[in-house]
Parts: sequence; C-alpha cells; structure tokens
Amino acid sequence: MALDENLQKTLLENSESARVQAKKYLEKRHGFSSVFGKGRAFIGIAGLRGIGKTTMLKQRLLQEPDAFYISLDSFTNLNLFETAKAIQERYGVKELLLDEISYSKNWQDQLKQIYDGLEIRVFFTSSVAIDIINAGADLSRRVIVKNLFPFSFREYLHFAKKIDVGRIGIGHLGDAKKMQEIARLDPYFEEYAAGGIVPAYMEDKNPAIFRGILERIIERDLVFSLGFDGKDILNVKAMLENIANSTVEDVSYSSISRNIGITKYKAIRYVEAMEKAFVLNPVKPAGSNVMKEPKILFTPPFRALFQKNMEVGKSVGTLREEFFVEAMKINGFPVQYLKGARGEKKPNYTTTMHGKKYVFEIGGPTKNRAQMKAMGKNSCILTYPSNTTPPYKPLTAIGLL
Repeated sequence: MALDENLQKTLLENSESARVQAKKYLEKRHGFSSVFGKGRAFIGIAGLRGIGKTTMLKQRLLQEPDAFYISLDSFTNLNLFETAKAIQERYGVKELLLDEISYSKNWQDQLKQIYDGLEIRVFFTSSVAIDIINAGADLSRRVIVKNLFPFSFREYLHFAKKIDVGRIGIGHLGDAKKMQEIARLDPYFEEYAAGGIVPAYMEDKNPAIFRGILERIIERDLVFSLGFDGKDILNVKAMLENIANSTVEDVSYSSISRNIGITKYKAIRYVEAMEKAFVLNPVKPAGSNVMKEPKILFTPPFRALFQKNMEVGKSVGTLREEFFVEAMKINGFPVQYLKGARGEKKPNYTTTMHGKKYVFEIGGPTKNRAQMKAMGKNSCILTYPSNTTPPYKPLTAIGLL
C-alpha cells in the first residue's frame, strides 16, 4: 500500500527538523565511529533513555546527506517496509535512522523485509535491550546490536567539566603517583553519581528529569515492548521503592514478593524487565552451583528517586557499589559477588580482566582490610573518599579504565 502523500511530507519535515537540531551537538561521544562504520548489517543501538541515542542518530544526519530520521514513538503505526520503500524512491534515501524501534509493531519482520528487499541501510535505537537471537525473525546475521552506556566517569569529566583524563589500565592501580592524581578527582564524584552519569543531565541539572525518564520507561517502553498493563506498572513502581529503601543484602526475589504482595515469578519478571530497561543491575554470585539469588543494584542515580531521604551522602555505601558495578559494565567487565558461609566476611566482587582474576572490596577510606589478606596480589580495596595507601585505591579509578 502506497504511503500517504501528506504523511510523507510530515516525515520529511520531521527529519529535516532533526537535522537542524543536530547542529547543537557537534561533539560526538566516544564510540560514534564504531556504530556508524561500513558494512551491510543493520545496526541496533540499545541503552537507557537520556544517554544520547537520539542525539547520535541526529548527528548522523549531518554526516550523511542521504540519511532520513523517523521517531517511531511519534509515528507508532507506520509500516516500516512501505515507509522505507516510499522515501527511498522519492528522496533517494540511503540510510534510514529509526528512533525507538520497539514502538513499531512487528519491527523484527519488517526489518527482515527491508534487509532482503531494499538497497538501504538501517540504524535503529531502543530503550529496551534487544534480543536478536530470540527476536522471532531470522535477524542474527542481518543485525548487529551495540549497547550504548551512560557516561563513564572519564567521559563525564570531559563533557561536563572540560577535564581530560587519559584512560588507565588495570595495571595503573599499582602506580602510587597515578593513584594520588586520581584521588584529586574526588570532588566530582557525587555530582557524577547523582546525575552526571546521564548525558541529558548536562542540559537540565534538575533531578526531576530522572523521574520523567523513569515514568516514560515504565509507562510506555515496557507497555509497548513487553506488554505490561496498569497493574504491572503499579507493581514495578512499588518494587523499585521497596528495593531503594532496603539494604542490598536484604533484597531478594522472595523479599520483593512478600513486601509488595506478588508471586516470586512476577518479582523475577519485573526485575528482569527493569534490567532490560537498564534501570537495575542484578549481579550474580561467583562460583558454580551456587544456589543464591543475585544482588539487585540500581543504575545511578535512580535509587535516589525512591528513597525517603534523597541526599547522596546518606546512602554513599550503596552508591559506591552501584558506581563500581556500572563502571565495570561500561568497560565490558561483568562482575560477580563473592558469597561466604554464614557469618563469614568476604570481599565484595570478583571479575576477570584480560585473562586474570581480580578481587575488589568497596568501602570508605578506613575500610577493614582483614578479608583481603588471603586474596593475593590481584586484589585491592576501592575507596571513596579516596585512600591511596596500599592496598587502598581510589574508587573513581575504575571509572577511568
């Protein structure tokens, strides 16, 4: 079915408006060139709302004059194949930039149609994690998904404070002089963790923007992508409030189920949904055959939205852990937490980096070092505020990897 003439005109006006808007954002995030590289495969960009996915698509309009941008959460009923075909024939479009693809019905099948039937390349975004392998259409050889993460601490310093700090390697943790230099970055930590981690915060330093982001995720993104209904929305909000006002050690699927009056199955489903929306970071226990539930952490700064007292300093212990887990995820090093026997003190986290196992304890500058004594040379205590006396290292160093 041919695309309506007026609709084509509206889509063109919106795309050209996006091209004008892009001129406000000339500086690109790290990784831009790797997203818009050459090749036949379509590229999906998945990540939290507010971290620059839309900006990245609009910046592409300035690079590629034959690119065309469509915001699918504004045009939810488009047939993607017919739209791509019509604008290619009329405007000579070579690249189609689709924002928030999960708002389009049967997007998987329509992407397959476009890939197989048209000489046009597609870049698309989603605020919900994209599972191409189980997408229902054979997209695994047609689509590459790239995750776009919030600002690393290093990116935040560059974009928000105009402070350029070079990347460090894990080996630099043993460089005393370097650690002392990094410790001087402590004054920027709380603003970063309280909102600076999300690029949108640079334009509007009002914590209310995070409430708006979260409401859009829960009330729209999860409804369109996962079929959530009104009851699910209320339950998810209650769950997030319960998690935010509990200690990390006290949160489990069973406690969520009990505290908000849902089944354990639903508690698992809701946690997984908020993980897919990049709001929660569940961390699994280390070891094989470990019958224990994950630690459930927030992506900074969302915990503060639900806490009774929203000051960052009041929950700095949990915030340290959430910073660490998110920083490691940004750098491609997923962590596990260490599980001890009842009453046994164990370090917090372990990960494998470049083929070596590392153990980290997270805490304040006077954190007890007793449990680190048997952990070997690839272990350290990451501290905020910073302590640079071995085995203590600045926590912020992890944000510079």
